[in-house]
Amino acid sequence: MQLQILSAQNLPSSSSPLTQRFFVKVELLSEGKVLLKRKTKVMKSSEGQIQWGEVLHLPITNQDQNLQLAVKLYGRGSVRRKHLLGQVLLGFDSSSTEAVEQWRDSMANPEKVVTSWHRVSRL
Repeated sequence: MQLQILSAQNLPSSSSPLTQRFFVKVELLSEGKVLLKRKTKVMKSSEGQIQWGEVLHLPITNQDQNLQLAVKLYGRGSVRRKHLLGQVLLGFDSSSTEAVEQWRDSMANPEKVVTSWHRVSRL
């Protein structure tokens, strides 16, 4: 499976004169255990938005039924400390019906391109 991280919007602005940077980390989960991690490049936001356009390759087939993807948005300040801003869980038992439908469609039709915006849940 290929997961393309296109962009993020409505990002928080930094109160310090130093710019905050952002990245997305994707974790492939099975029964709550992390099997694989991938992340995007760290980038600066411009007017609360970032354009990544990165493709992350994940070894998932449509036979893998018990998997979930945790897509997490992080901010990183000048001290290199990362802060989790929110996440979206993609899988059959996701809390969002849209995420469940997207996952079901991706598993049933792995060659199909599924494009969707998701609102990250704040933690």
